[in-house]
Amino acid sequence: MKISDSIEKIDGAMANSYLIMIDGMNIIVDAGTPGSGKKITGYLEDHKIKLDAILITHYHVDHVGGLSRIYEKYHPEIFVPANELSIISGSEPVPPKPFLPKFASTIMRARKVKDLKPSSDMNISGIELVKTPGHTRDSTSYYLKEQKVVFSGDAAVNLKGVPGYNKGFAANPENAEKSLKAIRTMDALILPGHGDKMDLRTGI
Repeated sequence: MKISDSIEKIDGAMANSYLIMIDGMNIIVDAGTPGSGKKITGYLEDHKIKLDAILITHYHVDHVGGLSRIYEKYHPEIFVPANELSIISGSEPVPPKPFLPKFASTIMRARKVKDLKPSSDMNISGIELVKTPGHTRDSTSYYLKEQKVVFSGDAAVNLKGVPGYNKGFAANPENAEKSLKAIRTMDALILPGHGDKMDLRTGI
């Protein structure tokens, strides 16, 4: 689904994945579930797109599950939140949460990619990091400055048309609330990890 001339939402994933086309680069934001990897690579193949990079907002399986399949096909640079790199690579156990046990085996299968870089090392023109911890310990959003677009992951999802977050899934609800408030004050189009876009821009 077209968001703008340079942003596409890739349909069919449990969580939202987005394609950014900027300065000659093709970048995916979040890789979905393990099954989403096939859908994302299929989309890229159908549109004859060569992938350069993947930006990950946080370690949950519905956002990193497709990494291995996409990496095997395109070998893009993969940038992940610095303090979650060890979880995504598999060198650190997934922090316990009530909802995780039924996904545990899926999470373990999904963490096959070792060639990861911290998001702090990302140097892609026009894209800035916005630290939005709380949903997970190092949840990270990405800000497309020129277009005033924020890829918020699960730090801000669409709850009845407004940015919100699911307290039951937050590692630190206090930090999650602070991050949500910060996102709500942004003059930006919010592209969340779940749900439809939310336009907070003024003067357009």
